[in-house]
Amino acid sequence: MYAKGHIGLTLLMLSLLMLPFGENENAFLVIVLASGVSTLPDTDLKWQRRGLPVHHRGVTHSVLFAMIIGSLMGVFFHYLYETSLWFVTGFIGGFFGIICHLIGDSFTFHSFKPFWPFSNIQVAFGFCKASDKKVNENLMVLGGLAFILYTLATIGGL
Repeated sequence: MYAKGHIGLTLLMLSLLMLPFGENENAFLVIVLASGVSTLPDTDLKWQRRGLPVHHRGVTHSVLFAMIIGSLMGVFFHYLYETSLWFVTGFIGGFFGIICHLIGDSFTFHSFKPFWPFSNIQVAFGFCKASDKKVNENLMVLGGLAFILYTLATIGGL
């Protein structure tokens, strides 16, 4: 899946997941943060182009990476605001942004080990090609609409 697809899927999933929290700046921020980091695992492609010995859908496509990014974002927000609530907000945003990326990649044909290093189970459901332009664009449209509806629903516009 490409960046548009990952961002759209993250907007879609987290807009639905955060809806029960109602009008809440932390829930809104979780959606924005998660969408912002949802393409981060594909930095391994950039590293490859620079000659680094990594393979695509390796370490950066794992729950361990999600925990690391979540923790780093949690520490960053805790440092800024000095409350545990902001640590949790940062952690959830970072963690779920990466998890949504993994879910998106699991729909493609290219298998990977999302539970590494805890398990070597490989995942690839084979629903679409990562490069499928229609899938990526439609996910972005659906995610954008879901986020708009989430925003309207939580601020009382609906």
